[in-house]
Amino acid sequence: MNILEKIFINSKIECPRCLGKGEVDFDDIKRLKKELKWLPGKCAYCKGIGKVNSRIFSKVSVDNSYLTIDIPEEEQNRILNNDYEATERAKLYENQIDNFIKEVEFLYFEANLNPHKIADFYYISESNISINVKKDMINYIEKIILHRNNID
Repeated sequence: MNILEKIFINSKIECPRCLGKGEVDFDDIKRLKKELKWLPGKCAYCKGIGKVNSRIFSKVSVDNSYLTIDIPEEEQNRILNNDYEATERAKLYENQIDNFIKEVEFLYFEANLNPHKIADFYYISESNISINVKKDMINYIEKIILHRNNID
């Protein structure tokens, strides 16, 4: 490998997820169409630095839903290094979130359940669920409904 190849392979570019800010904000979330999957916070793609290695694009999609600061740093590194098992977990996570969103949409728009009844449906077997957890679930359900109404 010659010196130019080394420089190119290890070159740093502006993070395409946070646009170099080091933080993902609501504008980034909307631009990447992750309104129902992410919250603002430190960018896991560049680890808050604002720059990424140019090789990362071939390994990890900028809009990978699983790659967030909510997963352990070790798992983030596995995703960024294109680890097979971590990639499979990322696919499973994406499918689970998509299925949950579809279920909520069905329960609201087809079964005519309100957000409180939908939350009750998901927590039916949970006897010790805190009020705050249930409120968070209801808020997320309402966000799914609002998002669906805005795209229809």
